[in-house]
Amino acid sequence: MKTSFSILAAFFCIGDLTILCDSLFLENRILHQPHTISTYLVFESFILLYFGLQFPTFFRNFSRLVVICSFVLGMGIMLLFVDLGLLNEVYPNASLILLKYYYNTYYVLAFMAFAYLIIAKLRYNFPAIQKFMEYIYFATFFTCVFFVTICFFPNLIPITTKYFLHFFLFMNLLFLSCFFVFLFHYSFTENYLTHPFSFIFERSTKIFEDQILATRSHSRLIKEKLWSLYDSRNWRKIMDSFWFQILVDETLDNALEHGGKREDDIITVHVFESRKYIDVYVIDSGKGFNPRLVPSPIESDRKLVTGGRGIHILKKLFVVRWNFLGNEVSIRVDKTKSNDWKSVT
Repeated sequence: MKTSFSILAAFFCIGDLTILCDSLFLENRILHQPHTISTYLVFESFILLYFGLQFPTFFRNFSRLVVICSFVLGMGIMLLFVDLGLLNEVYPNASLILLKYYYNTYYVLAFMAFAYLIIAKLRYNFPAIQKFMEYIYFATFFTCVFFVTICFFPNLIPITTKYFLHFFLFMNLLFLSCFFVFLFHYSFTENYLTHPFSFIFERSTKIFEDQILATRSHSRLIKEKLWSLYDSRNWRKIMDSFWFQILVDETLDNALEHGGKREDDIITVHVFESRKYIDVYVIDSGKGFNPRLVPSPIESDRKLVTGGRGIHILKKLFVVRWNFLGNEVSIRVDKTKSNDWKSVT
């Protein structure tokens, strides 16, 4: 999912840089060619379909999505190859027919495939992102209103009067609005993965990385490796082994319980260390959960329930965050606060 977001963002950056360079240095010689825009739109359909397949996660038991997207992608590739062969003076009419009819037909099919992806993903949506998707709908609606306003009043931004820039502008506005919704819904809250701005300058180093099958035997092995890391890095000076035991057991046992339902499920562990912090990341293959909905174990009706106490203790001592699906937890240990958990009293 992170890869699909990165590819989507990189694609928009390439498109924007192409427009900028063509306008500043090439006097609009590239983008005024109709084949250039058509080729760009075909490649964008590839990126959007790939993004739709991967977000919020890949559905392994829904093979129909892959079949439909593969069929549309194959059509696009064949269309580009045929168009490449007709880009000469011998078949000018055939090239125009291709641009006028075949490309438009492909765009309609790609749009229908992408709409099918969205409907299918929303039908089997994760509860953890339901509210986020509702906010995305509102952001999309307001982006459409803003874009239509610009189209009706082109004097506001004169450059948008060029036909090929309307599409670029809309996609950029939509991507930015969805990105800001993501930031405010997940990054600026106390429950989800986030880091302060100073994180850029912390120079954290990855000191441990391992990926195991989600079984109890493999879980014990990775716990032993983490304890070896605890001894080799001399973390005993920072926190007592009691608190490290809780940190390791709660994160890995929860990952095993919620992300070990299938035989091929895996658990991934990353450990980073900087001069001030120790960051432990544990990622499982489960559907995740909404950390905001987990009741506190100190409430009167939860005092006899044993579940959730370990995470509650960790949140009192460390900085605990989840990703937006709830299947990745981050534990941040602040070395400057070692006196809070250095020994058991």
